[in-house]
Amino acid sequence: MPLPVLDQWLVRRMGWESSALPSPGQLRDWQLARIRELIDHAKEGSPFYARHLADIDPVSVLTADDFSRLPAIGPEDLREGAERFLCVSQDEIARVVTLQSSGTTGKPKRVFYTREDLEGTVAYFGWGMRNLVGPEQTAMVLMPGERPGGVGRLLMDALSRTGARAVPHGIVEDARRAVDHCLECDAACIVGSPAHVNMLVREWERRGLPKNRIRSVLLCWDVTPEAVARNVADGFGCKVLRHWGMVETGLGGAVECSSGSGMHLREAELYLEIIEPETGRLLLDGEVGEIVVTTPLKLGMPLIRYRTGDMGRVLPGSCVCGSPMRRLDPLVYRTDDGILIDGVRLTLRELNETLYALPEVYDFAASYGEGVLRVVACGKEASLSESVIAALSGIEAVSHGVRQGGLRLEVEMKQDGAPAVPGLGKRCIQNI
Repeated sequence: MPLPVLDQWLVRRMGWESSALPSPGQLRDWQLARIRELIDHAKEGSPFYARHLADIDPVSVLTADDFSRLPAIGPEDLREGAERFLCVSQDEIARVVTLQSSGTTGKPKRVFYTREDLEGTVAYFGWGMRNLVGPEQTAMVLMPGERPGGVGRLLMDALSRTGARAVPHGIVEDARRAVDHCLECDAACIVGSPAHVNMLVREWERRGLPKNRIRSVLLCWDVTPEAVARNVADGFGCKVLRHWGMVETGLGGAVECSSGSGMHLREAELYLEIIEPETGRLLLDGEVGEIVVTTPLKLGMPLIRYRTGDMGRVLPGSCVCGSPMRRLDPLVYRTDDGILIDGVRLTLRELNETLYALPEVYDFAASYGEGVLRVVACGKEASLSESVIAALSGIEAVSHGVRQGGLRLEVEMKQDGAPAVPGLGKRCIQNI
């Protein structure tokens, strides 16, 4: 019996010569061996790691616990000078991505990729997408596809290698035009951010278009609310898989297999730990903590124990597909998710699950300041604002704030087909 597609990618990337899959223990030993090599490489080539890991002997890193005692790094280190992380000449860098801080005056982060890094991502995307779209089928990508090395272009390159056709739609600016494009290109698969795909499925339903025409959807780029995953599966009548990744991880990070029982980690190229945020203590599978990543095969700008600011957990046990790769729970969220309203925290997770569950809500944006929670909602109904206020009133933090007299609700309705937040910026509750 042939291996599942993600396992085929794994054994090729590991250079695994056995006829059987590696066991979880063998995979972990392989990762730790690559990490020891990476520490040597980073100390020799990077000014930052030469100081940061000066007292670390790679030979002493024999177990996961050993590795968890190494000092971690974070986004602030990248902002202070990503060039210090480089272990190769800048002539070997094929792409540089600049990530602006969420603050108005914060320094941006820069992430460098070699051609080998980009090729690794294309290969990973190609294998992962085989669970979603077959040869000669069309996938519509809701991202720009013209920039070399950009995520949309890498995904298009990956799909072309599998025999599938990739059609870039670009960033969604009008859900109506996006659905028209989807019908024109006869898309069997849609790839995009949860908020944008939710807009498409609501417009699809509004038109009364048939189910099962869209066969699969990959939700990626931002956190995926459970409500959106349900909406997409029900509205299109299709398989929905979820993906987690970051620019820092090389874009790909973890993706669901066909069983849909958690997102398999990109284990050959990504070593993931879950730590207790305050103490840095390594947590067990099933426990929720901050996600820390290491890139064992990324030699141009390696990241060693990088604190992502994302919270999540590794699911205990094995997947029903039999893969040795661990699974990340799809319910990932930010460590700084939410705002305090009269001492009670309101999280974006709560707003997502509450508002996206409303059939009349296509998308929304939320902000808070001076005692006002303001929601801009995109939808189709004239009574939308009343529905949103009623739904918000059921959230503990909101109802508490209203009862205390310290919170007002303001809802603005939009019906222009545009997302509530332009572009592909990560969603948050704006604290004004």
